[in-house]
Amino acid sequence: MWLVPALLLALGAWDGRAIAQDAGAAWRDAVALRNFFAGNTVYGANLYKGAVDFKWSEYHCPNGRSVYLRGSDIYRGRWWLEGSEICYTYDELDPGEHFCFTVFPQGDGTYDLAGRGDPDADVSSVTILGQLAGDPFKIQNLVGGTCEELSS
Repeated sequence: MWLVPALLLALGAWDGRAIAQDAGAAWRDAVALRNFFAGNTVYGANLYKGAVDFKWSEYHCPNGRSVYLRGSDIYRGRWWLEGSEICYTYDELDPGEHFCFTVFPQGDGTYDLAGRGDPDADVSSVTILGQLAGDPFKIQNLVGGTCEELSS
């Protein structure tokens, strides 16, 4: 029975997290979703009318704090799950607002995010292009401290 895992590893289709997701289907496993984000960095792009609007990266501290880089702008915030949605608040970016997204795996290692509410034609779409373990970009250091020292 070692043949199937060996083939999946050889094809790059298994990453060790044992998360079975159908391409295009909403990610509903809250535990797996938390494990995907907590203590890890995701990076991606927002597209507007088919063109890259901006690129970003975001470190998700295990304690619920987060640091979001968009171009040269750095924002401190918080993240949490509401059911099977990932939610954020960044008072420095949008005071008093919070945003929640459903995650849709695309089957190629990317993830589309859909915000709550009706889609707006003038809003860019959000895609996670990848996920990295930990904080390899040292994002939390850009705001002067560790996750425990960050304040929002």
